[in-house]
Amino acid sequence: MAIIIGSNFGYCVLAAIGIALQCGFTGHAVMKARKKFKVDYPDNGSGRYAAKLTEEDWLKFNNIKRVNDNYTEQISIVLSMLLMSGLYMPRAAAAFGVSYMVGRYIYGRGYIAGGCKGRAPGAMVMMFSMLSMVGIAGYNAVTTTILA
Repeated sequence: MAIIIGSNFGYCVLAAIGIALQCGFTGHAVMKARKKFKVDYPDNGSGRYAAKLTEEDWLKFNNIKRVNDNYTEQISIVLSMLLMSGLYMPRAAAAFGVSYMVGRYIYGRGYIAGGCKGRAPGAMVMMFSMLSMVGIAGYNAVTTTILA
């Protein structure tokens, strides 16, 4: 069976663009935090500059930095699953891509405001979305190749 990329795949591309932009915005937040807390490069929150911060400011900076770090750790997995699942079910994949973005927003706001415990609601939405995309891609790959 051949995979035909239909016009609905554009929704997946739009979701992928949204995810990439959102990831970039988290990087911009780190840049702003670096200026605010005077944590210059190459310090990633545990070096000489960060050592000069109060414990409260150190925690604030590192929470912002961790939100971006976590996004960059996951973005390749999320984008590949979004695009692979989109080959089979583009509208569903795009919807899960958007829900991932919503979860990522909730995750970021929660992490920055309440530390690692504040991330839980957003993390659940993100994981559900990502696993759904994995499920769509995996199920359709198996049914169109192995079971075909």
